[in-house]
Amino acid sequence: MKKAFIFIDFDMLIRHFILSGSLKELEKEYDVTYVFHTDPTSPKKGIYQDIDHLGLKNYITFEIPRVRMGRWADLSRPAQLHNLRGTHAYKGMLDFHRFVAPNRKTFNKRRLLSLPGVFQLYKKRFLSKMGLHQPLFDFLRENKPDIIIHPTILHGYFINELNLICPLLNIPLVALMNSWDNPASKASVTGFPDVLVPWGEQTRQHAIDYMKMPAERIKMFGAAQMQHYRSPVIETDEELRAMFKVPSGKPVILYGGTSKSVMESDHLELLDNAIEDGTIPPCHIIYRPHPWRGGLVEGEKSFYELDCKHVTIDPFMEAFYKKVTGRNQNEGFDFADYEITKKLLHLVDAVISPLSTILLEGMIFGNPGLVLFIDDEKSYAGTVLPIAKRVIHFKDLLKQPGITECHDIKELPELFRQLFNMSKNDEMRAELKRASSKIVNFEGAPYGEQLLSLANELTA
Repeated sequence: MKKAFIFIDFDMLIRHFILSGSLKELEKEYDVTYVFHTDPTSPKKGIYQDIDHLGLKNYITFEIPRVRMGRWADLSRPAQLHNLRGTHAYKGMLDFHRFVAPNRKTFNKRRLLSLPGVFQLYKKRFLSKMGLHQPLFDFLRENKPDIIIHPTILHGYFINELNLICPLLNIPLVALMNSWDNPASKASVTGFPDVLVPWGEQTRQHAIDYMKMPAERIKMFGAAQMQHYRSPVIETDEELRAMFKVPSGKPVILYGGTSKSVMESDHLELLDNAIEDGTIPPCHIIYRPHPWRGGLVEGEKSFYELDCKHVTIDPFMEAFYKKVTGRNQNEGFDFADYEITKKLLHLVDAVISPLSTILLEGMIFGNPGLVLFIDDEKSYAGTVLPIAKRVIHFKDLLKQPGITECHDIKELPELFRQLFNMSKNDEMRAELKRASSKIVNFEGAPYGEQLLSLANELTA
C-alpha cells in the first residue's frame, strides 16, 4: 500500500479537511499518516484541538519552532506586495499592509523590499540564510512517503519547508487551499507545490495572477469544507424552525458575525428596534457568531444584555458564544458543523454581515446579502473592514448581483426592504447561485474522490 503523509498546522484545517470527511477516500487506498505541528517552546499554538479525539488511525506530531515560522513572514510580507505589484489588487493589499504593520518604519521597509530587483536580491540572501529545516528533511528522507498532502492557508509552519524539501526528495506535494483569500493575501515564498487545489475559477485565476502559479499545476475540486452543501436538506421548514428555535410564519434573516472585533450587539439591537417599530418589515433575525470570534470588544454588550424581541442566537453556537464572551479570549475556535450551517442557510431568506465568508455561503443557496460597513463604527473592525473589502477576493464578492452595502445607518430601512424583495425574486436567487459557482466549484466528483484520483496520478 502506498504511503501518504498529510501535514496539518492549524485548527481550522482540522475542521475543514478532517472533520468534513474530505480525506476519507484517500484513507481507503493509502497508508495515511497525519503529521500535526507542535511547539512546546511557545504558548501560542496553531492547534488546540485534542488530536486523540479525532479517531485517526495513524498520526504523529512534528515540532517546528514558532520563531522559524515568524522568520518566513519577513520574506512573505514583501513577497505579497511584490506579487501584486502592477495588478488591480495591489492598492488594496498595500493599504492592508499599511494598517497591520506595527509602525511606519516597518511598513516602509517591507514596501522597499518588494521593489523589482530589490526583492529578488533580498529573497536570494534570505533563503541562503534560512536554509533547509534539517530535522524535517531527515524525517521525510527516513520515512519515504509516496506523496505529501498539505491542507494550507499558504502560510504557516510547513508550506515553505515542504516546497523546499519535496523536490529534493522527489516526493509529490499537493497543496489543498483552505480559503478563498489565500492566493491573493498570502504568499508561500519557496517555490510551488506539484499541484495546488483552489476553490474554483476565481481563486484559480488569482493563483495564476498573484502567485504566478503555472496554470498546468492547478486543479479545481471546490472547497473541502463545503462538500456537505452538495446534498439536499431533508428537513421541512417547520422542522428547521424548531431546530433553530425561530417562530413560524415570519421570514428569517441570518446575521452572520465576523471574525474581526466589531460591535455586533449594536447592530443586533438596532435591527431588533427597527422590526419592533415597523421601520423594517416583520421578520425574525437569527444571530450566528463567527466561529473564530474573540471576546467582547470595549463597550460591546453581551447578546444577553440586549433583551431582543425579534433576534435570537443560533442554539448550536450559543455555548461557544458564552465561553468566549465570558472570559474575553478564545484559544482556537469553534468546530461549527457544516451540516448544521447547510440547514441554517436553507432556512433563511437572506444574510446580513459586517463582512464574512457567510455571505458567499449564503449565495450558494441563493440568499442575497447586505454588508454592514457603518461609517461611524468605533471598534477595530470599523477601521479594518473598509480596508479588508478592498482586498481582491472580497472586492469581487461585493460586485456580485444581490450583494449590497450599508454605510449609513439611516439607509438601513430602505436597503433592508430591497433585501426582502431580492429574496423573493427567483431569477435573482438563481443568478446568485450561478455567481457563487465561479467562486466555489461543485462540478465533477466529490472532493475526496477527486483527491484520490490526483494522488493515484502523481504516484503512478
